[in-house]
Amino acid sequence: MKQQFLSKLFLLIFVFCVATVVRAEEIERRGVAQIRSFGDSTLSLSKRGGRGTWYTGEDLNNAACYDRNGLSSYHATNHDLIGAMAMDGFENCYKCMKITNNKDKKLSVVVKIVDKCAGCKVGKAIDLTPAAFKEVAPGGDLDIGVLDISWKPLKECPKSKLYPVKPK
Repeated sequence: MKQQFLSKLFLLIFVFCVATVVRAEEIERRGVAQIRSFGDSTLSLSKRGGRGTWYTGEDLNNAACYDRNGLSSYHATNHDLIGAMAMDGFENCYKCMKITNNKDKKLSVVVKIVDKCAGCKVGKAIDLTPAAFKEVAPGGDLDIGVLDISWKPLKECPKSKLYPVKPK
């Protein structure tokens, strides 16, 4: 009976370990960028700084700024230069943000915000696609995982086929 109990316990531990490894691999392919807390939630987005990571896979489907109120849906790709931010409503949808690596100011990219960042605090987070992250990562290295970044909104978005168009 003791051996049967130990066998079941070993099997349970094994299943837990495998599930943890599978989940860790999923997390490795996805990231969240969060802004440091400045203590005042009324700060504007004139310029912010924080952590930059990347997201991919199913999270790129059905961008929140699009598939609502009769607007057509939008599914991003790893190659698009887009980002996701936490928002109260949709106030940052279709705005372009210039993202800069704080440790190497020569590394920057402009992204269009087209999605909401699930699980992030409003006004304090941004996610980047792999293509955008590579632009601000030294050597384009996704394995870095987390970058110290800052961003500021642009008055208008530059023309690029890597940005989706704003729906009419």
